[in-house]
Amino acid sequence: MNKKTTLAVVFTIIAFGIVLSVVQNMQNSEKYSGVFYLDATFYNDKKYVEIKFDDLTQKTTSSVLEIQGMETSFQKTFAGSNFTIQVPFDSVPKYGWKTMPVTLIVEHSEFGKVGVKVDIHDFGEPSGNLIFSEP
Repeated sequence: MNKKTTLAVVFTIIAFGIVLSVVQNMQNSEKYSGVFYLDATFYNDKKYVEIKFDDLTQKTTSSVLEIQGMETSFQKTFAGSNFTIQVPFDSVPKYGWKTMPVTLIVEHSEFGKVGVKVDIHDFGEPSGNLIFSEP
């Protein structure tokens, strides 16, 4: 096989993988967006991030919350279908909130394990889009 054919095959496989990933993300979003709510709001005056989770079906048995990118990793497990927690933060991180996504692994009696991710946003700013995955 010559180099041009090999490159064409590699690029085709990569393109197919990207398209498949986008389609799967869209399907997950449609499936879970009306079920799970996750928000992470930074209150500068109070120096904390308030994280709220709610499962509208009330079929979540447990969930594991993690804030990534922190010096000391933050992780907490919750029982039940909803929670609200305040996590202390002195200020917005040097490189912005995108460097510290909030992730949640939900154990749901109907769907099994579902991953939910959202970025922290400042109070008064719109919430980011939820990203769903099936780990």
